[in-house]
Amino acid sequence: MLDLQKLRMFVAAAQSRNFTRAAEQLDLTQPTVSQQIQTLERELGVSLFERLSRGIELTAAGRALLPHAEQMIALERIAEQAVRAAAGQSERTLLLGVGNTLATYALPDLLQRFNWEHPAFVVHIGTGNTEQLLAQVISGEFELALVGSPIVHTQLIIMPFLTTELVVIVSPDDPWARLKQINIEALHGRRMLLREEGSALQASVSELLNAQQIRPKQPIVLGNLEAIKRSVEVGLGIALVPAMAVRREVAAGRLRQIHLANVPTRRVYNVVHHRDRHITNAAQLFLDLLRKPLGPDTNE
Repeated sequence: MLDLQKLRMFVAAAQSRNFTRAAEQLDLTQPTVSQQIQTLERELGVSLFERLSRGIELTAAGRALLPHAEQMIALERIAEQAVRAAAGQSERTLLLGVGNTLATYALPDLLQRFNWEHPAFVVHIGTGNTEQLLAQVISGEFELALVGSPIVHTQLIIMPFLTTELVVIVSPDDPWARLKQINIEALHGRRMLLREEGSALQASVSELLNAQQIRPKQPIVLGNLEAIKRSVEVGLGIALVPAMAVRREVAAGRLRQIHLANVPTRRVYNVVHHRDRHITNAAQLFLDLLRKPLGPDTNE
């Protein structure tokens, strides 16, 4: 019998293409995820992943298992919702997926406000990049997801709720540290720290750079924004990040923030939900909260 816990680890690893990121998403250690996936492979008698120097890739057996594993996990959620509905709890429970950047820099304030306004409601949260979360909303694992842009999907309703500026960050010792703004062409040839494929931030940055034919020098790809900020602090390169993500570091003098002068740099964050599924009371109240002004970094 297939173990759902092992299947969750397998799906997380398949979606992130990395055991460490899968472990972070599931709040587990990397050795635990690796060992459990190896156990699953022994139980099935097949290899599910190719272990490569640059990461992991699904084998043919892994690709065959993935859609069934995702369906089994979604069915577990649906069964759980059915039980809650029978007990009168489903309408007061929100299943919320949150992008990695928003989970760190916007979610705590949102949860505080939601809990203050609706203390009887429960929120279950999962995190991931935009590509993962959209798939989980479509499958029914999450009812709402807070994600970056760009997004286009016919099965989803997309509502903007937060806007921030993309800024260049550099270390205090960088030659650009005293600049207030630069033209985007100046980024050509600089080493840049970037998010991984599947991240909405990576998609926005790539779209901005490609439109101006900017080619970073020896880019470094990292799986989360905190790692990017720390790498910039120690002088490994520069990065384009949301201004809301670096307020504290800029205020403390650990990073310098530079505005781009000649291109649009406003970045929009969205809440999405399935077009054809019932909206619970909990989800509706959370949507109502997101329609209110969220703070000084927005232009609602």
